[in-house]
Amino acid sequence: MKKLLLIVLFLPSFASAQPDSAPAPFRAGRKWGYSDRTKKIVIRPRFDSAWPFSEGLAMVMLKGRYGYIDRTGKTVVRAVYQSVGEFHDGAAPAKLRGAWGYIGKNGRVLIPFEYEKATLAAEGRAAARKDGRWGLLDIGSGQFTPTRYDEIDAFSEGLARVKAGAFYGYIDKAGGEAVPPVYDEAFPFRGGFATARLRLQYGFINLETKIFKPREFFNIGPVSEGLAHAEELAGSSGKCGYIDPQGIVRLSFDWAMCAAFSEGLAPVLKDIKGKWGYIDKAGKEAVPFRYDEVTSFKDGLARVARDNRSFYIDRSGTEYIRKEK
Repeated sequence: MKKLLLIVLFLPSFASAQPDSAPAPFRAGRKWGYSDRTKKIVIRPRFDSAWPFSEGLAMVMLKGRYGYIDRTGKTVVRAVYQSVGEFHDGAAPAKLRGAWGYIGKNGRVLIPFEYEKATLAAEGRAAARKDGRWGLLDIGSGQFTPTRYDEIDAFSEGLARVKAGAFYGYIDKAGGEAVPPVYDEAFPFRGGFATARLRLQYGFINLETKIFKPREFFNIGPVSEGLAHAEELAGSSGKCGYIDPQGIVRLSFDWAMCAAFSEGLAPVLKDIKGKWGYIDKAGKEAVPFRYDEVTSFKDGLARVARDNRSFYIDRSGTEYIRKEK
């Protein structure tokens, strides 16, 4: 199956917070360490898995547990957690003994481990579920406010996507309903727009007006860097291309599958039986088509897979992997 690679529980979509000079996760045989961008090892390979740095710390896995290291390789938060997320706003969600809470960069518990689910912190807020009810968490005070919603996502541009029954809408950071839950599908706001589907019509919600405008395309993806991937209407070729929120085609429908732009590049599949690669905003090949699974770029890196082995590449296509001897 040709697919996007899901690398951790959380897939954050925040703006890049680390420069490209941050150490890159480097795979050497079955172990992971970190190298500089010339592929010189700077943190020896000793982890079972590793992820890029965020706010100065990187998630690592040892013996099935998760913790964090700094750029020197020093353990800052011991690998004792069942699952974790990236740090944002100085807080990260972590799971311990079956319950979720939030920790700070020094490992101190910010929010007790008493939640069934938890999202990434964003804009001073997070969403969590307790006693079967989703609510909003104030990261600073720890106050939890239950809501009526069945799901709440992380905040983006001041709003969080919520689900009530089978329908989606958006709330503000105070918990007020900014967009009623009437949509059959919806994505987070990016660049002032959110993709949504109302019955059989796909289109975009404007952040300023909250008005939904349908567009004459099928299966429109989330807006990212001013573009959204979309399929042509039923009865046509079924190929994928890119449009802007005004419905103008910016990249022609030449791809079998495609995903959102990130840091100027987007994963695309030429042929359903072929390999994934990356294109730039001119539609030109930027990274060769040779991967079985891919992710979007973040902080200059993307996790990919080939021949059942996952590793990282940079925007030039350099692979951070050493073959097993």
